[in-house]
Amino acid sequence: MTVPHVDTRSTALARVRADLPAVTAGGYFNAGYTGPLCRAAHDATVSVSTREWQSGRMGAAATGERDRLHAEARARAAALLGAGPGEIALTHHTTDGMNVVAHGLAWRPGDNAVSTRVEHKGGILPLGVLRARHGVEVRTVRWEPGEPAADLPAQLVAAIDSHTRLVVVSHVSYVDGGILDIAPVLAAARRHGALVAVDGAQSAGVLPVDVRCLDVDAYAISGQKWLCGPEGTGALFVHPRCLDRIAQTVVGWNSVDTWETDGRFTPNPDVTRYEVGTRGLPQIAGFAAALRWMAEDVGLEWAARRTAALAEYARLALAGASGITVLTPATHTGLLSLRTTIPPVEMVARMAGRGYTIRAIPPNGCVRASIGFFHTEDEIEGLVAALTDAST
Repeated sequence: MTVPHVDTRSTALARVRADLPAVTAGGYFNAGYTGPLCRAAHDATVSVSTREWQSGRMGAAATGERDRLHAEARARAAALLGAGPGEIALTHHTTDGMNVVAHGLAWRPGDNAVSTRVEHKGGILPLGVLRARHGVEVRTVRWEPGEPAADLPAQLVAAIDSHTRLVVVSHVSYVDGGILDIAPVLAAARRHGALVAVDGAQSAGVLPVDVRCLDVDAYAISGQKWLCGPEGTGALFVHPRCLDRIAQTVVGWNSVDTWETDGRFTPNPDVTRYEVGTRGLPQIAGFAAALRWMAEDVGLEWAARRTAALAEYARLALAGASGITVLTPATHTGLLSLRTTIPPVEMVARMAGRGYTIRAIPPNGCVRASIGFFHTEDEIEGLVAALTDAST
């Protein structure tokens, strides 16, 4: 079985790969954990760091550059998600954004939060804190990877009731790469007055996202995965209708419009109220540069099409392989999840011995390979062969 020629932009692919030397070094199949850093992000990070080292970080010029880069990063993240710049707060990662929402709600006795057993720790653990601190009932539906994909939204809808205050779900599952049908979950949450916070860590960069079209309440992303940006970067969209419902939990100079020395303050009028204080400007510059690179040099629609097509080839190629059960459903992005007869940690070690970096997801008993727009057809063929060989 040969990988279909999924795109004719061979020159564009070569240019993209030239900007990702970590990929061209070979075997890079773990972008769902930490993606390859693109040249634009690297250069911007180094440039700002060098300027700060040489010229300092104080004064009108430095302050103006800080404000400009923050505004650019917000605007580019907003464009990525189909939001307005005033609807985006800069964060340090997806987990940061999910915590903002979970801890910002006014929890009451008898309230519950609904989620799944296939959430990333960054989404589910804040709910664990709510259980311990406020007595919130945390309802996690029992759906497991490999079960019909349509069952997951149905189970979530069934778990939501008049005491549900928050629903936490992933747009793309970090476990199996499946794309969640969010619409029925949102509709059920609306009927009961609950908010929906979406973990977009595995969607940003490889799945077209329009938060206005989805009509979600909150959507959190990271910069270091499929967006090929630096670690310690991310963004949070909060719909304006939710600002009065999601209180500030951690507050600093960057969160407030006005303040008094006795601690009274007026929050920023927009979503930047959830930003707190000083952050690494080189990383913000790198985040903005990566977002520009993805939108203008790579092309988000092209990246999404190519990622899905390459992953679909690998999914079908491994469907009948001995010792392998494919968990990734038909509607997916670039995450290919497999359950093998070999324990996950050992499978990762076997693949490393063959020159391929993948990851284990022990709670779900599977391994995951991240297939991206930056891979070649030959690399996908090699991955499939190595997985087949390592599983026996």
